[in-house]
Amino acid sequence: MDSIIERDVGDQQGPYDINLLQRIVQRIHVHAMNMIYVANHRSDAERGDPKVGGHPAAASSSLHLMSALHLWVRQAQDYIVNKPHASPTDHAAQYLLRLFREEDGSQMSDERMRTAMKNLRHFSKNGEPVFQSYHSALDPDHWRFFPSGSVGIPPVQALYMAEAHRLAEKHGWPLPGNTHFWCLMGDSEFREGSLLEALPEASERALGNVTWVVDYNRQSLDGHRVLNEDGLGGKDCDRIERTARANGWDVIQLRHGSYRETVFDSLSDKGARVKNLLENALPDYELQSILASRDPKKYLDALSKYDSQAAKDLADLEEDQLLRFMYDMGGHDLTMIIEAFRSSRHNPSRPVMIVAHTVKGWGLECAAASGNHSLMIGENELKTLRESAGLENSDDFFAFEHFEQTSAEAKYLAQRGEVMREGIRQIANQTLDNRSQVRAQLVAQSWDKEFPKSMDINLKMVPYVHTQWMLGQITAKLNRIADTHDEVTGGERQRPLSEEEKKWKAMANLCITMAPDVGTSTNLNASMDGKIFAPEAQDFETEYGVKDPKLPDITPTELESSRHLRFEIAEANAMTCLGSFGKMGELTGLPFLPIMTVYDVFIKRALDQLFYNC
Repeated sequence: MDSIIERDVGDQQGPYDINLLQRIVQRIHVHAMNMIYVANHRSDAERGDPKVGGHPAAASSSLHLMSALHLWVRQAQDYIVNKPHASPTDHAAQYLLRLFREEDGSQMSDERMRTAMKNLRHFSKNGEPVFQSYHSALDPDHWRFFPSGSVGIPPVQALYMAEAHRLAEKHGWPLPGNTHFWCLMGDSEFREGSLLEALPEASERALGNVTWVVDYNRQSLDGHRVLNEDGLGGKDCDRIERTARANGWDVIQLRHGSYRETVFDSLSDKGARVKNLLENALPDYELQSILASRDPKKYLDALSKYDSQAAKDLADLEEDQLLRFMYDMGGHDLTMIIEAFRSSRHNPSRPVMIVAHTVKGWGLECAAASGNHSLMIGENELKTLRESAGLENSDDFFAFEHFEQTSAEAKYLAQRGEVMREGIRQIANQTLDNRSQVRAQLVAQSWDKEFPKSMDINLKMVPYVHTQWMLGQITAKLNRIADTHDEVTGGERQRPLSEEEKKWKAMANLCITMAPDVGTSTNLNASMDGKIFAPEAQDFETEYGVKDPKLPDITPTELESSRHLRFEIAEANAMTCLGSFGKMGELTGLPFLPIMTVYDVFIKRALDQLFYNC
């Protein structure tokens, strides 16, 4: 799969035309807003019908973050998790790249792609393509997107999907190289317990191909996020950074855009004073309130309360410059975003948290307004957006225009889109090859003719023992079958497999066990003994002569024989991991069979994750 990397228009080290990308982003914004407007103004709508929905402000908040991924950074093998309300942004970007696909994987025609753009939150009556309200596995652009309706769970599933890929590669299965897992969440969403519970897992498992991006717009659905910054010891962005670093993540704060940085530099030694005022002194709630006012005088009055000299340093800016300065945040600066995304690939063993400061409702009349989450964009505002993007028919909201074929934008999108499509084709073929390889192994063991009737387990104790005993017998047997070579040679002390046991060889190789620290008490000892999959650690018990031969060896390795994932007291994490391994068959052609044990009374801790898996 190296060719995907080498040929990618969005080469991680190559130059890019930022002005061209900005023009495409502007078109993405228009089409995303168009989608929401059309969904709420259908021809069959009657007076008094409730609005269909859509979230212009939340989609605009993440506009530049997701556009940078789609237009430059993402590669065909990468996975994406995006916050639910930003889905129109993704659809609009992939529409311009012509990446919509039919159910059979073929490229969708321009006409059917345009139909899909008109059908946000619609029901398909005659087979026409539609989009769900959030990212869905049924969307025509769902390639390597995780369904996002469950909010706090998808980024965790992406984390464990990275672990599943790592295990598969260590076990010798062919997968695309350099796969990255990109996850965007809101700042309010980052309070989800599922995310915080999994935070140490990425660094402990050395998953350096995971990047979580926090869309830090200081608002939630109900309005501004009014936090006790004295209690937090600073702003919430700083709490997020401290939390991530304490759990082994590298952190990048995208606080300021290029224009702000230019102003800081122009102020020379005074620039640090102004920067400190914005980063530390001015509370987030007050920042939101003055942003919503759109009144430069109020900006200076508010800043003066915290540092009168720093406010004076900004007083020489013209009103429009001061307005631009206050709204110029790093999460809307394509250059800074691309560089941050590039940086997140550099360390192969440390995950990255990017805190991207943004404005909810960026580019819209409702920008930074409290409660703008569910506000709908009006006809006049949409016309203005379309005119600013150079679209001549400003009132044709159903057109969803591509760029002129001879334009630089169209040529770039065509090239970038073709590279993505070719990468998708290669990965789809590799998935089929993997599936065929597994099928061939099963056919060689006669699974196409008959399901094996026995595993040669002695059942004489069955009337007297509990189900955990039987689970232990089955998993121990599968481990022995998987680890026994077809031919025993030399001085190897391996009991050869019986003919019945040989039938289970291919299946045994795909069985993965996992448990939230109840592996021994649920009788998984044989699955754990020298078979914990994790970054290799030094075996101090053997070194100091204290290893108990009656207990399983839990010193981790990444050998091909390691097929058990050990968790702390974290049922929810283990359940999400179960689902990630369960999806590998569909996504990579490797039908892993994950087996998770958990105490019955604790299953309730993982019901949300179980529901999402299903």
